[in-house]
Amino acid sequence: MTEFIYRHCADPDAATRHEEGRNDGPIVASVDEIDRLGAVKQRGKKQFATADFARINGCARFDYQRQRVYVRLGKRCPKRKGHQPRQFRNSKLRVNQRIEITSRKCPLCGSLEIDRWRNTEFGKGKFTKCKRALDLVFTSSGIKRRVIECRSSDYKCRSCGRLFVPERYERLAKHYHGLMSWTMYEHVAHRVGCPVVANITKELFGLTVYPAEVTRFRPMMARYYRPCYTRLLKTILSSSVIQVDETEVTLRDGKGYVWVFTTCEEVVYMYRPTREGSFLHDLLKGFKGVVVSDFFAAYDSLDCPQQKCLLHLMRDMNQELLSNPYNEELQAITDPFGVLLRGIVDTIDENGLRRRHLERHAGRVAAFFATLEEHSFRSDAAESLRARLLRNREKLFTFIHHDGVPWNNNNPENAIRQFAYYRDGNPGKLKEAGLKEYLVLLSVCQTCRFKEVSFLRFMLSREQDIDTFRQRPQRKRRLPAVEVYPKGVVRPDFGGAKGRPVSKAFLQKGWRGQQNEASER
Repeated sequence: MTEFIYRHCADPDAATRHEEGRNDGPIVASVDEIDRLGAVKQRGKKQFATADFARINGCARFDYQRQRVYVRLGKRCPKRKGHQPRQFRNSKLRVNQRIEITSRKCPLCGSLEIDRWRNTEFGKGKFTKCKRALDLVFTSSGIKRRVIECRSSDYKCRSCGRLFVPERYERLAKHYHGLMSWTMYEHVAHRVGCPVVANITKELFGLTVYPAEVTRFRPMMARYYRPCYTRLLKTILSSSVIQVDETEVTLRDGKGYVWVFTTCEEVVYMYRPTREGSFLHDLLKGFKGVVVSDFFAAYDSLDCPQQKCLLHLMRDMNQELLSNPYNEELQAITDPFGVLLRGIVDTIDENGLRRRHLERHAGRVAAFFATLEEHSFRSDAAESLRARLLRNREKLFTFIHHDGVPWNNNNPENAIRQFAYYRDGNPGKLKEAGLKEYLVLLSVCQTCRFKEVSFLRFMLSREQDIDTFRQRPQRKRRLPAVEVYPKGVVRPDFGGAKGRPVSKAFLQKGWRGQQNEASER
């Protein structure tokens, strides 16, 4: 048996020769290959060996059966509803408010001599315009929808002769802030997918919002709360303690890393294409506080006091003890370390992270490391642990000489876990641009969670500072009657579900002005 195994390990092409019929010996396969064959994918696109199997599987899809097979049963099949145009699905909703948008001056020359334009060839009022906007109103007793109908007219400037439409009407938002806040609350806080959010909106409120539109809400809300994100990062960098952690994420076109920076109350996520920590030197330039991190080597080059996570160290020690249960030399290191750390933790439980109480353990810490320096061990596991402790001697018990410095890295680990739920639910589906937008909103969401503030209520308040909202949570702000998109963004029903940028000439002349130029030529 030993000779058989050695022979096939030395000849990795034996299995290939057997498949080609050039070997009469037994079939040999690696354990990894057998595991891959046994782990059959339950979801996603299936791969079939023949085209016949692929065709048969395609004819068994749910939608295909409903639309092609069951319809042929005749009268026993329920009658299919006719196709309803997508752009008119919200047109039958009852209007709650009507607003007229007017213009006072020409957007091109600034003249006040403008008139409403009517084309007598097609009849009076032919070009009166109308758009609808959708919103959700939150009260103490529940949520109700709001449908706003905005009307406007074409204008003609008597000075320059241009035809134009009011800019506020061109940039009128199809979905107001309340509706976008609720959808992003479900998407970010509860990790509900955009198609599911669209279905919930239809079922609960009778509003037809397409998944592509929900996806479009994310960059708009990320842009709105970018100042809040910047303020959170500035607050973290000016604090006395920063806790850092990182994790890997798989994207459509490769992989990247998400870094998280936290304090006791603030959280900021940041995307980086690699795991290199060189950007930390520029980000933490001038920082004089304490950085709490794990044992990743990128943190060692930072020019500031550091505290390594003792919980990570304790878990590694525990794993070594489980792997070497009879190693007495290893126990000679772990047992005194456990007694020392437990005494410090008991002091923290009683008095908190106060320097004047924790510095009482400085003598015991020095005695522990002095004992390690005096002894050497024959066991590889014990000697490796001894070298690791001595190498990080100045970074293991930094917290006893400072106020408010934790001995573990629990805050960023908890924040990383919240992102990991979203990452694991979308394996290989994320794009870099969309991930950055999501991280902005997730930073605000987790900061609200750390500060014990409602993320939904904060977004509905339209505030951009969480501390200001926490001080005055009941403050009533006057909501604008008309909400508009930022410049360069148009309504989904005007430029498609994804929208399109607006040219400078379009904003200056309007589409009526461009038609007027063509007719003059």
